[in-house]
Amino acid sequence: MFLSVIIPAFNEEARLPITLNATREYLQERFPEQCEILVVDDGSADATAHITAEFAKHYPDVPVSVLSYGCNRGKGYAVRYGMLHASGDWRLFCDADLATPIEEFAVIFDRMKVDGTEIGIGSRPLKQSNLLVHQPWYREQLGRGFNKVVQMLAVPGIQDTQCGFKIFSAAAATNVFQHCKLDKFAFDAEALLIATRLGYRISEVPIRWSHKDGSKISLVRDGSRMVCDLLRIRMLHKGLKRVVK
Repeated sequence: MFLSVIIPAFNEEARLPITLNATREYLQERFPEQCEILVVDDGSADATAHITAEFAKHYPDVPVSVLSYGCNRGKGYAVRYGMLHASGDWRLFCDADLATPIEEFAVIFDRMKVDGTEIGIGSRPLKQSNLLVHQPWYREQLGRGFNKVVQMLAVPGIQDTQCGFKIFSAAAATNVFQHCKLDKFAFDAEALLIATRLGYRISEVPIRWSHKDGSKISLVRDGSRMVCDLLRIRMLHKGLKRVVK
């Protein structure tokens, strides 16, 4: 299988029909019979799992599966679970709102082939990026501030660790996510820190992106926790040894 698309989902019944259809149409056109969509149900209390299962019945041309583990563990856990249970040679995780359109897969993947990298990430602050709908100004400013802290504490040189659109080779996904510990929203920074310590090179690529309402992140509740997690991951993974020559 060429590509697995992992979509972490917590109470996403309203967004999933549009996202699943857009993703299916793109994959069916580009990679027929070579891909799968995995919706990781992170303990949803709504019809997330049911909607996904019904979609799979109506559109069997692209395999769509629900992965569930019964309780809400957090986005980081959901992405990790999906990455480690996927079958594709390449594994993309994207947000359920498709703030980054699925078509940006080709943009990032083409850049990865040129760069010879095994990890590619969408990045919003880059000059060539096209932000069609901006976040509220206060969220944008706080996001920039958080990324400066990320660069100081975890992943220097990466302009945007938090964009929910990242591609890993199967080997990179396995090697990186088997070491991940964080279940909440700082998992992106943890995964990229692990990747750099293991020796993987990362392509950071400008993308199209649109802010979508309904973010699960609370600036007050999650902001301080994410900073504390950044301090933790340096210690959690200080013993990692390089695996990529």
